[in-house]
Amino acid sequence: MAPLLDTLLESIADAVYLVGSGGEVRYVNPAGLALLGYSEDELLGRDSHATIHFKHPDGTPYPSRECPLLAPLRTGAAVRVERDWFIRRDGAMVPVAYVSAPVQTHEGRGAVVVFRDISERLETEAALARAAAAQARAEEIAESRARIVAAAADERRRLVRDLHDGAQQRLVSLLLRLERGETEEAAADARRAIAELRSLAAGIHPAVLTDRGLAAALEDLTADAPLPVLLDIEERRYPPDVEAAAYFVVAEALANAAKHAGATEVRVVARTGDGALRVSVADDGRGGADPSRGSGLRGLADRVAALGGTCEIDKSGPGTTLRASLPL
Repeated sequence: MAPLLDTLLESIADAVYLVGSGGEVRYVNPAGLALLGYSEDELLGRDSHATIHFKHPDGTPYPSRECPLLAPLRTGAAVRVERDWFIRRDGAMVPVAYVSAPVQTHEGRGAVVVFRDISERLETEAALARAAAAQARAEEIAESRARIVAAAADERRRLVRDLHDGAQQRLVSLLLRLERGETEEAAADARRAIAELRSLAAGIHPAVLTDRGLAAALEDLTADAPLPVLLDIEERRYPPDVEAAAYFVVAEALANAAKHAGATEVRVVARTGDGALRVSVADDGRGGADPSRGSGLRGLADRVAALGGTCEIDKSGPGTTLRASLPL
């Protein structure tokens, strides 16, 4: 090379790589040698593709006919690649961006390649993607919690209404009967009031869930189910909020399977794995569950999200599968 050009190529920060007409390495500047981890004697004369570009990052072969770096030798047109990987001398893969342009040599058409390490750029992009995902997740959780607060207020109003219209009226009637000495009627009113209070309390939080845990509560829930339910529940205790979320996930999914899916059987699995309680409820019904069409499934998703978990509906197979993952 001309002395001035040689000095210029050796002083620039970008890596420069010259490939001859046969695909062999003809020249690499110091920046290129440093990036690839070779000495000049080790790299010059070697087959370019077979040395630095013969496989993908996942280890699968990279055929030379598909190599963009060598395309100018065949087509005479320059190629710009924003993300690719070269193979260093130590076998490590280094992400690079490069331009490969045709150049005429004494032996025929070659290519001059200007490339640079983009590891820092990729790390920045990955960090930005993680930050965006975290922000989206935070916004999703905030929205879920807001809906939970609103749902809790609605539930309190419902409880007040149910207490006023149900058990409270029974107790007022009981008091009047006692004052009139109608003991038999009073006892009947007392039993009805107790039954209504138990039913109301069960809708809020089943006593068996608190006393004996998730497995016992789900056995009790499915004992009188309108369709067969196969249970595979791990026999252990979980944090109370996790047990409650798992219980109501199953309860809502079973109700949907019975009311809307036309299912004939449901399988419920609750097992721990990867630091979470994983719950799935699979039915053999017609499918078509849509969280946007009702508050039940959306409320479940909000309850699970508030615990840092995920809830999804799989409609890919026959029937519908509801899956929830609750971090422990």
